[in-house]
Amino acid sequence: MNRLTTRNPLPALAVLALMALSACGGGDDAPAPASQTISFTSPGNQAFAATPISLVATASSGLPVSFASTTSTVCTLNNATLTLVGLGTCTVSASQAGNAGYLAAAPVSNTFTVAIGAQSITFVSPGNQVLGTTPAALMATSTSGLAVAFASTTPSVCAASGTTLTLLTAGTCTVVASQPGNANYAAATAVPQSFAVAVALIGQTITFTSPGGQVMGVAPAPLVATSTSGLAVSFASTTPNVCMVSGTTLSLLTIGTCTVAASQAGNATFAAATAVQNSFSVVAAAQTISFNSPGNQTLGTAPPALVASSTSGLTVLLASTTPGVCMVSGSTLTLVAAGTCTVNASQAGNGTYAAAADVARSFAVAAAAQTITFASPGNQTLGITPAPLVASSTSGLTVLLESTTAGVCTVSGTTLTLVAVGTCTINASQAGNATYAAATPLSRSFNVSATPLTPQTITFTSPGSQTLLTAPPALAATSTSGLPVSFTPATPSVCTVSGTTLTLVAVGTCTIDANQAGNGTFAAATTVSNSFQVVAAAQTITFAQPANQTLPTASGPLVATSTSTLPVAFASTTPLVCTVSGTTLTLVAAGTCTINASQAGNATYAAATVVPRSFTVAAAVATINALANVGFEEAANSAGEFANGWQSLSGATRSSTFAHSGSFSAFLTITDGMPGGVGLFQNSVEHGLLIPVAAANWGTSPTLSFWLKGNTSETGNVNYALRYLDSVGNILNPDKGAVIVMSTNTERDWFQVTRTPNTVIPVGTTAVFFELTLAAGPSGTFPGCGPTGSFCVWGTPAVYLDDVVLTLLP
Repeated sequence: MNRLTTRNPLPALAVLALMALSACGGGDDAPAPASQTISFTSPGNQAFAATPISLVATASSGLPVSFASTTSTVCTLNNATLTLVGLGTCTVSASQAGNAGYLAAAPVSNTFTVAIGAQSITFVSPGNQVLGTTPAALMATSTSGLAVAFASTTPSVCAASGTTLTLLTAGTCTVVASQPGNANYAAATAVPQSFAVAVALIGQTITFTSPGGQVMGVAPAPLVATSTSGLAVSFASTTPNVCMVSGTTLSLLTIGTCTVAASQAGNATFAAATAVQNSFSVVAAAQTISFNSPGNQTLGTAPPALVASSTSGLTVLLASTTPGVCMVSGSTLTLVAAGTCTVNASQAGNGTYAAAADVARSFAVAAAAQTITFASPGNQTLGITPAPLVASSTSGLTVLLESTTAGVCTVSGTTLTLVAVGTCTINASQAGNATYAAATPLSRSFNVSATPLTPQTITFTSPGSQTLLTAPPALAATSTSGLPVSFTPATPSVCTVSGTTLTLVAVGTCTIDANQAGNGTFAAATTVSNSFQVVAAAQTITFAQPANQTLPTASGPLVATSTSTLPVAFASTTPLVCTVSGTTLTLVAAGTCTINASQAGNATYAAATVVPRSFTVAAAVATINALANVGFEEAANSAGEFANGWQSLSGATRSSTFAHSGSFSAFLTITDGMPGGVGLFQNSVEHGLLIPVAAANWGTSPTLSFWLKGNTSETGNVNYALRYLDSVGNILNPDKGAVIVMSTNTERDWFQVTRTPNTVIPVGTTAVFFELTLAAGPSGTFPGCGPTGSFCVWGTPAVYLDDVVLTLLP
């Protein structure tokens, strides 16, 4: 936070003169303006986007804060709404100009980076088409709002110009939607849509029921649409900055107009249906404020914290509309003067919730009560000068002493003057002020005699040091006269007395006076005082041991309580492993996390002993596709090697006839007439094509899986091996297995092979490769096979391979 150093514009002598004038009752009695500070939360670094950002800043005075952008080419402001207009560094200043009661606050600036924004494309498929008909215009939008371009990648079947699609011949038409970006947005990932162009298809229409207007924070009902073909209808949002669609589930992002397109792409029998759009409004959710009145208050006492909440869960802003009577900072209420205090609760809303109706609470602030302590001076003797009278009030204001028996005694200030023998009565009063009400008057009467009285002394035993919230012992004192001793507190803000009962009020030094006023025989005893300490009550913390955690997400909030019921604070002593905000634990890295629970105490309780708790943060479980090429979707390179690193020594191709997932699988065959096991199909660093994996990524529990499918009427086996390589290509700890394929009809359908290798991945491993070999035919004597018992191959046995995955656990 920036600091602002202020200087008194008046010369020192002028200031002293004004202070002297004020002390004499002259000049303006208005208080000097108070200082104020600004708390301004940075919105953090941003990626360029069209959605405005709401800035949050408060002044300790409760006055509204103004914002200004000093980088208008990067960001602009409308009140507290920040709009990003370009890339670079945005600097926003928060200021508060003050008023008659407050000086201007020191401006606070926040600077953050606006980086290039990402964008994505939503491209609604035009659906299957029929030659001789005019297709609907191509529809695609980008989250940046920039125009999307279309291009045909099948120019012999169809052409695209702007949003116009032209059909040329029957086949599969593929159109790619792209957006190259601009100075503020990066290029979007191109989105292709493929559909059939048929000679003649049956037409179909879509019935799409509008979901109607929606409210933020309320889950919309599933989208409903049907087609006359009976085929399933697909939904897509054309306003992705307002709403998104997944299946039939509609998700609301912000207020505005949501448009959803319903489409049906058709099939070999039905032509694509004309897309149907429904637009509807998305409005902010309503919210209400609950604000409990703190009740009537009394000056000089600490009011409770203000409590207000909104049904949205957003923070409620509290402000005093009667600053001459009370002030508000956050939830803290400060009483200034007697009168009616009014506090207003407001919540301005956000992108999800509309502003709540303000709620005001008014209550009375009464003057504080005060009581007078007035020790009797005891019986007096004419001719002897009495000691000064002693009286005080709990407000600290001066007590007025007056004689109601002027013929016996008079008072001037605290000076008592004896006039004649008789009974002297002194009245003590305190009229109050703007903070304190008038105190109940207190009178003391005593004898004034002509004969000296017998002196007496007091013995007063100190109760010793005391602890708040515990009951102290009764006070004990005696006088040599045998007359009863009375007790009065000299420090009523720390302790009070009723009879011999001592009550502890606050931490500090408690002083009790013991008095005996005498009678017609005994003179008043000299007051005896005892002082002792009142210390804060002890408290202890109970801190539940957090369980060991696993990255990246902590299991739940931290829980601790204190015997004082005061809130417990948490702090991490290992910020490289974990951090804490409130009760929220955030895991940073693997290691030992230590959290301290503390309670600093208050006016009643001493600080508790800090309680630490340590637990282990383990690394996250990692799943690594170490063999790559899942689905065999990559095309062949210039050497005819397909799927980026898969090699075959005999008869392997990439097949689009069958695939377990995606569009392609690997197709391994045996050349007709080759004896023995043939056809090595591998993914290996020996060809320099496997992307190595760092040793730090390997775990100790590998699981290998792949999918196979036979494609022949012959019998045969598939042998496979998972091999580990060191940094120079040496094969370490090979792990092998075999599976029968092509022996039954069942095995000519896709089936999965899953295996946990016999050995863990050795230390020093830098890569893995997978080998598959195929052998077919029974042993026996056949033409061209050689001796009986030899292994022969005939026909063209083959197998499909797809989705090879290695999962590694740490």
